[in-house]
Amino acid sequence: MPAAFRPEATRLQRLADHLLFPINMWLSEESSARLGLTPIDHERIRMALRQCRGRLLDVGCGSNLLVRLHGHGVGCDVHPYPEADVRCDSALLPFAGGSFDTVALLACLNHITRRGETLRECRRVLRPGGRVVVSMIPRWVGAVSHPVRKPHDPDQRDRGMGRDEAPGLSVREVTRLLATAGFKVVLRQRFMWGLNGLFVGELDG
Repeated sequence: MPAAFRPEATRLQRLADHLLFPINMWLSEESSARLGLTPIDHERIRMALRQCRGRLLDVGCGSNLLVRLHGHGVGCDVHPYPEADVRCDSALLPFAGGSFDTVALLACLNHITRRGETLRECRRVLRPGGRVVVSMIPRWVGAVSHPVRKPHDPDQRDRGMGRDEAPGLSVREVTRLLATAGFKVVLRQRFMWGLNGLFVGELDG
């Protein structure tokens, strides 16, 4: 049974999540919740939810939790996850131009090999004034955390990782990819001991 999502955390909860993060990394979603901790995937979604507005497209949606919580949008994934609304190649999004107000790519850009094409597609499907919300870990964090998280990570367990995928992307890489696709980074926040990052890009011009 998936753990219940809590959109906000008390000060005590945030303190517990912070202090026990090294232990939480090794736990499944259900085990984290039983111990009163915020599951790692939930923390990422909690950060992203604050930045989503209007009609949302979640690329690489997995369980599609972000769209379900936001309440207005579509989740797509290349892998046939049963919760995804649409199965598609992220570099060839099957949506009309200007269909969404926000596009999210949470913990997936490093797994997408055609990153530039995907971000250009994200730009195409955004309305004027739209934004892209990206979460990403650095390469060294991914190299350490992916083996640790593998038993509890549906993406690694069900889909696996291809040879051309990266364990993570640096801040410079993410910023450069967004800029090349026509986005200006207007917000960057660190979370999870500063080992994870949230980027918000808006259409540049």
